[in-house]
Amino acid sequence: MSMVMKDQPFPILTRMAACPALNEIHDAVEWDRSLEAFDFVPPGQVASWSGNRNFRGREILRFTSAKPGAIAVQGVLKRSLGIMRFVVEDGPIVGKSCDEETLVAFIAALRERLGKSCVLSFSSIQPHDPVHEFWMRRAGFQRPCSMLLSPLTLYVDCSEGGHLGQGYGADWRKNIRKAEKRGLVFEAVALADTRAREDLLAIYSETFRIKGVAEQVDARMLETLARDSRWQAFFASRDGRRVSMRLIFVSGVVAIDYVAGTSAEGRSLSASHFLAASILKHLGQSGVRSFDFGRIGPGRYDSIDYFKLGSGGRPVTYLGEWSLSSHPWFEFAVGAGRFIKRRERW
Repeated sequence: MSMVMKDQPFPILTRMAACPALNEIHDAVEWDRSLEAFDFVPPGQVASWSGNRNFRGREILRFTSAKPGAIAVQGVLKRSLGIMRFVVEDGPIVGKSCDEETLVAFIAALRERLGKSCVLSFSSIQPHDPVHEFWMRRAGFQRPCSMLLSPLTLYVDCSEGGHLGQGYGADWRKNIRKAEKRGLVFEAVALADTRAREDLLAIYSETFRIKGVAEQVDARMLETLARDSRWQAFFASRDGRRVSMRLIFVSGVVAIDYVAGTSAEGRSLSASHFLAASILKHLGQSGVRSFDFGRIGPGRYDSIDYFKLGSGGRPVTYLGEWSLSSHPWFEFAVGAGRFIKRRERW
């Protein structure tokens, strides 16, 4: 059980004694094996996510409920503004076998393990379920003072019987025809392919330079993700030159868009529309039913939102961001710090 020494600013983390509500998993392979009990596993909760820049050099902790397939969380410990936080990206994973009692007991045990002064910061990309929100609030969670991530996304039905393409907007149809006339070719390539990672990173970097946005992906991260076959790379090419790319995570019958980019040449060829449509068709043929187009933020990134909305996807709300702390001012300090750093919120 966690112990907090009076002369220590942060709790000393020790392995928790046997607890019926909580299992701590240290081995990455065992972690991914435990997640097989869940129908939906988001990218930020798989072991390969340890290659993410935000995880690097930090202590990664992984916990599951004693009941298989009920609840699981993978996160990192961060210290900021003198406050310890357990930050969980894309989690928790709430499975079909979960119930209110299991979730509440799991969170109580997690707080004992980390120390009551540790702020729990969760950001789930599971579709919102009012029952799950009720359980989260019963466990003590509240919405954070400053929400940085949009809780909105689009789900595109890409199943073979879903009449894929009929929902495409006029702009999508026009640009797809334009790309096909200019000889673009679709490629699905394993991320384990070294050249594929190099090309993906080159297109990604060019795109982010054009947008003037800080890059979040690097070669080391892609190399780590490549160890997990659920990460898949897709390209649009012309005359052997790759001009557009998307990196996607496939979890059972759901695929999640992670990162995309198009070179200057690709933009002139309408490669983004061609590639997105080709991916949706490919995923449907592979047994994927729904494609999560990633977060949308109306009013903030209008050109990206306009592109995604042209797919005809249906709006979906995530379970979203949650925070839990014994001291309300801790949450306020974290929220204020996030706002000052990013100067934006939802």
